Amino acid sequence: MPLAEAQRRLRYLIAAPTGVASALFEADPAERSASLALVRGARGVGAVKRLEVYANAYFARIRDVLAECYPALRATLGAALFHDLATAYLISHPPRHPSIRRVGDELSGFLAQGAGGAPFRGRVPFAADLAELERARLDAFDAADAPALGREALARVPSERFAELRLGFAPSLRLLRLAWPVERLWAANERGEPAPEIAPAEHAVCVWRRDERVLHRSLEAPEDACLVGALAGERFGELCQRIAASRGVEAAPALAAGLLAGWLDAGLVARIEPGDAPA
Repeated sequence: MPLAEAQRRLRYLIAAPTGVASALFEADPAERSASLALVRGARGVGAVKRLEVYANAYFARIRDVLAECYPALRATLGAALFHDLATAYLISHPPRHPSIRRVGDELSGFLAQGAGGAPFRGRVPFAADLAELERARLDAFDAADAPALGREALARVPSERFAELRLGFAPSLRLLRLAWPVERLWAANERGEPAPEIAPAEHAVCVWRRDERVLHRSLEAPEDACLVGALAGERFGELCQRIAASRGVEAAPALAAGLLAGWLDAGLVARIEPGDAPA
């Protein structure tokens, strides 16, 4: 049998979500016979049992990677429930990406809407949000590098063009909409403390990387709306109009300037475009 064909058959059996024996049972007789011929029994252990050793190790490795990528979720659920979650998730979403780091890409969606995630939603309704936060932190860490601008970048912008100013943000920036304050669970796990009780509270969270450190924080309504607008390409003058609509015309310029300064200080801004024409 060609090596590529042997590898295909072994991978199918080892990675079968329902197990080696079930995968063999479902295969046609010729496929079953050819697959079993690849592995010999030894010392009283049959071919199926030997293949199951590899299959169990395969699952254990993926479960451990999920635990490494989602440490707060694992700590909050506990080892037993997290093991059950990994099992149900992998049956529904077997790995397809070449990088094992991407194995949990669909975990938040599985917890939020997947049929197999329903039992976990019932017991831990905030699990999807916590998985989304930890996924965003992974994505931010892996995002492309970009130079962070400081406040000195504003000195190069003529004052008459401030209203036309557009911002380009760090590739690592992620903006999340969460229904639960799961940042508290993440922080408790970081400190090695028990998970606190939390209640539903819809809010926005931004996640980004500065140097080699991934950061996140919640956003209040004015900043949330302005960041959404800025990410969509709105000019600084339009951001001021957003604030004026909720906080008044007189307060808008100072509040908008404070938000811009905060974004620069945090390392969120990678590019400033003054615009093509004076305001």
